[in-house]
Amino acid sequence: MFPHGGGTRPLLISGHAAHGADAMAERLWRAESFDVLAVPADWTTHGKRAGFHRNQQMVNLAVNMRMQGSIVRVAAFLDLCRKADCTQRHDEQLMPHTPGHFSHGTMHCRTLAIRAGLETIDVIHSSLPPF
Repeated sequence: MFPHGGGTRPLLISGHAAHGADAMAERLWRAESFDVLAVPADWTTHGKRAGFHRNQQMVNLAVNMRMQGSIVRVAAFLDLCRKADCTQRHDEQLMPHTPGHFSHGTMHCRTLAIRAGLETIDVIHSSLPPF
């Protein structure tokens, strides 16, 4: 959150993906006239590692904002990995009776945020079984 006009004003730091949680959050945030700081992955420069590089950039921004006095909260929108050829496809990250695991990019960013000491809230995708 940023100080603004004597109060605070929410700011969304978004990975700026065209689909999914990033796109939905950006639409909702802008509908309320809140600011969005988009941090898109640079696939040309970083290739396959671009998403992971972007995740580190977003966490660094959040840490810097917190150090400047902002209140920072991270929401990790946990969704299933959808890579058809994923070697971890049958891992039981979810529950022993539910094979599957969460999106690699989301889990990477979530881990970075937790390690940086940022308050992190998990939001479970509605298509997953109840926990």
